[in-house]
Amino acid sequence: MGLDDIGQMLIALSVTVLLANFLLRKLNNVSRGTSDVIKVIERVPVSKSSSLSIVQVDSEYLLMSISETKSEVIKTFTQQEKEAIQKRLIESRQAKEVANKLGPYSEQLKAIQEKFLHKARQFEEQRKERNT
Repeated sequence: MGLDDIGQMLIALSVTVLLANFLLRKLNNVSRGTSDVIKVIERVPVSKSSSLSIVQVDSEYLLMSISETKSEVIKTFTQQEKEAIQKRLIESRQAKEVANKLGPYSEQLKAIQEKFLHKARQFEEQRKERNT
């Protein structure tokens, strides 16, 4: 068994692994299914087997408890709550886009932002104390 044989085996193995990975991703997308009416907006794990999810069904937003054994609607959001959720989602996406663009500087900017917010809170507290 020479180096050529070993090289061919490594290439064949690499191609097989890449092909299997590609096919598994495609199968995962097919098995998941998509819907134009029902969308999971956000999911937060609560324990190993359960989570809380905000689910959009047509134009309604629902807070749902989802576990291995059952799913139930906890709350239907009002129009104002729905708009607030949408606003937070947009802000979150924009913040992630900015962080991705800034790359290594994002942590430094977060630290500056936290210091600024801390100073603003202190200023606000001092202003309230002076007014009372």
